[in-house]
Amino acid sequence: MSTPVEKGDERKLFAGVASYYAKFRPWYPEEMFSYLRHRFGLNGKGRLLDLGCGTGQILLPLFKDFEEVVGLDIEPDMIVEAKKEAQKWGVTNVRWITGKAEDIGDMGEHFRLVTAGASLHWMDGAKVLQKTYDSVERGGGVALIQNPTSGWTNNKEEWKKIRKEIIQKYLGVERRNGSFLAHGKDWEDLLDESPFGGYEERTHDYEITWTLEQAIGYLYSTSFAGREMFGDKITVFEQELREELLKIVPNGIFREKVKVQVLSSKK
Repeated sequence: MSTPVEKGDERKLFAGVASYYAKFRPWYPEEMFSYLRHRFGLNGKGRLLDLGCGTGQILLPLFKDFEEVVGLDIEPDMIVEAKKEAQKWGVTNVRWITGKAEDIGDMGEHFRLVTAGASLHWMDGAKVLQKTYDSVERGGGVALIQNPTSGWTNNKEEWKKIRKEIIQKYLGVERRNGSFLAHGKDWEDLLDESPFGGYEERTHDYEITWTLEQAIGYLYSTSFAGREMFGDKITVFEQELREELLKIVPNGIFREKVKVQVLSSKK
């Protein structure tokens, strides 16, 4: 039985999932990056800090927009996979840091833009935003990005509802691996209460197409359905999931409508 993850134990949330994260996590739409370039006047100067960078889904598409890009993640395996992805992209201006976002003020560095993609809810949001404000240049800022393609929430499509039901059959009805660390505060409230004192919201609608392999493999990149959680039931779990998903979508091509939310603030 999995136990709740307490503050300070964030590394446990994504232990063992990095390779699945790199392979199966969807990338953000190009129009979102175009918005960030326009919003912050990105022109190849300054530096980017990506908090909870994972395997580089935000940092890599923006590497040409800065003199240097810095990826920070608490999980060393994520950094290992991110380095592999960066090599594929031909990125040479990147630096990787294994550590906690709450410690960014100790770096003594300044950035033009700080980003956090679907990661602030695992952090002490108020503390991170305070340190972010102190670390960004005048005219720079922060962008919090939420890409709600999840197997636990936002299950509007029938195939996603069935997928969650089968997960719950094997792992229980309660979400595994604890609750979000930034509990009790929406990102909007955190930004309003931070030194930034407000935010601009932009959403981007797009559609993701998943193969059967991707629809299953994505689960193993999450904190609530990591492969090791199923133990010796993993084979029967996958078999049942495949059979039930193909009953709904016989051609094995699954579509999902996604709305990406960007909350950004300038200093």
